Amino acid sequence: MRGRIFAANLGVIHRRTDQMFFWLLLAQWVFAIALALDEPYGWEGSSRHVHFHLKLAIILGAVINLVPLVLIHQRPGWWVTRHSVAIAQMLWSAMLIMLTNGRIETHFHVFGSLAFLAFYRDWKLLPTATLVVAADHLARGTLWPDSVYGIANPEWWRFLEHASWVVFEDTVLVFGCRRALAEMRIVADRETALATLNRDIEKRVDERTQELRIANQALGREMESRLQAEAELRQAHKLESVGRLAAGVAHEINTPVQFVNDSIHFLRDATTDLLAVVDKLAAGTAAEQATEEFDLDYLRSRIPKAFDRSLDGLERVATIVRSMKEFAHPDSDVRPVDLNAALACTLTIASSEYKYVADVVTAFGELPPVSCLPGAVNQVFLNILVNAAHAIGDVVTGTAQRGTITVTTRAEGDYAVIEISDTGAGIPDAIKPRIYDPFFTTKEVGKGTGQGLAIARSVIDKHQGTIDVASTVGHTTFTLRLPLAGPRLLATAA
Repeated sequence: MRGRIFAANLGVIHRRTDQMFFWLLLAQWVFAIALALDEPYGWEGSSRHVHFHLKLAIILGAVINLVPLVLIHQRPGWWVTRHSVAIAQMLWSAMLIMLTNGRIETHFHVFGSLAFLAFYRDWKLLPTATLVVAADHLARGTLWPDSVYGIANPEWWRFLEHASWVVFEDTVLVFGCRRALAEMRIVADRETALATLNRDIEKRVDERTQELRIANQALGREMESRLQAEAELRQAHKLESVGRLAAGVAHEINTPVQFVNDSIHFLRDATTDLLAVVDKLAAGTAAEQATEEFDLDYLRSRIPKAFDRSLDGLERVATIVRSMKEFAHPDSDVRPVDLNAALACTLTIASSEYKYVADVVTAFGELPPVSCLPGAVNQVFLNILVNAAHAIGDVVTGTAQRGTITVTTRAEGDYAVIEISDTGAGIPDAIKPRIYDPFFTTKEVGKGTGQGLAIARSVIDKHQGTIDVASTVGHTTFTLRLPLAGPRLLATAA
């Protein structure tokens, strides 16, 4: 990988330097033509002709640029392209020296060209460029010395002097190129290490992501199982509550059924007597004798009352049955609910828990229908009412006293507020933080499971409501707040 990175970085430098020389070669061609135009004509006596330098700049300049420009365009970064550029660049140095008639200042173009070629960071170009310079100086210094040195008879060692300066710069530039390549290798090593580190990190991230995906799937299954277990627990607690209340409900139903039964027996006997009276009257028996024998006045006063008692008892049974049906109705969807009616229903169901120890006072305010899961909310009301009844029972049992359960409702801003208060012993400060913990209870074994308030809080939370408790010695109030607009329930709330 290190070699690939190094080669890729060096290739980028070669291609960028090719582009630089593309424009530099064109610029030098234009400059050479402009320089030749300074004296565009030559003279032989009175005869004028186009100066040789102008022809040389245009034609020879085009020839010098042709190959490197084509290669730069077609094969940027190729080693042949670089060497063609090196040859062309040094030929341009020779061209400019010739066009300036060997001015010493123009020779510095050679040194500048070598420095530009070092941008490739390829020291192998320097010998190629040096050979071109040496060949040019040797050939023209022998055949046309004034085009190189500006004089017709230069000293013989001038060639060596120029060559030595070029070799000196080559030495410095070769050292610089090798130094730059070494630094590039260090960079390649670092990039290799970084790429390896990134690959390892990506691999670890992939592995960790896979682990998290698996863990998330397991957590999803666990959450689904937990929610199902929670729903089953709520249902079991509801069934437990209904079971616990069954005996009381049976007693509540038994009482009206008993006096309905008595009334029906009375009506049956009364009807028999009345039929006997009718028979005697039909046989001609005196009405006065029939009235005295069957006590018609008594029957006349008692029969309507027996009918009223029967109807009242049947209405009470129907009310209890309706309340039980409404309370036990399974939750399916969120729907508008009359919370006041739901509380009244729950009070009917729970009456066997509080009727012997407490009186109930209700103050239902005007509430719009609240969207909720009615069965779950009824369960909350029942749990708190049963707790209130038990708390009062612990205080008044064995005495002639009775406690009070107060239920109030009202609209407060965007919430429906339900307050359920009792006159029990109160909740000690030491256990207040734990009352919503699952399975925490202060009741004796068999009387409580510790799930009532835990389920109540879970239900209220899922309805985006709140449940708060305020308690002092002899008084406890639970305050429930449910949004009037209805909650955006989680899909699992049902």
